[in-house]
Amino acid sequence: FRSIDTFDGRSSLTTWLHTICHRTALDHLRYEGRRRHDDVDDLRREAGDASTERSAIARSEIMAAFDGLDPIDRVLLTLVAALGLSFDEASTITGLRRGTVSSRVSRARARIRRWEDR
Repeated sequence: FRSIDTFDGRSSLTTWLHTICHRTALDHLRYEGRRRHDDVDDLRREAGDASTERSAIARSEIMAAFDGLDPIDRVLLTLVAALGLSFDEASTITGLRRGTVSSRVSRARARIRRWEDR
C-alpha cells in the first residue's frame, strides 16, 4: 500500500494488487531459484514416507505435480483455478495475452490430471 498513490484506476484495485503480488512472487522465485533447498526436499520426502493416510499421499502427489509446473503456469493456474479470476484478469495481471493464459492454464490442468492418473 506504500504505492497506493500510483494507482490510476485503469483497472480494478484487485487487479492492481494481484499484479503487485505477481511481480513480487516472480522476484521471490528468481531469488529462491539461485539458492539450494536440499533440506526442504528431504523433509518433503520424509513427510511423504511417514504418512500412510491416502488423502495425505494424494495431496503430496498433487503438490509434486504442481511443483513440477513451469513457474508462470503455477501462477496462472493459481490465479484462475484457486483465486477464481477470469482469463482476462489473469492476462492483465501477468501481462500475457488472454489466449496464452487460456492455453497455459488448460495445459497445466491437463498435466495435473495426468499426474493424478499415474
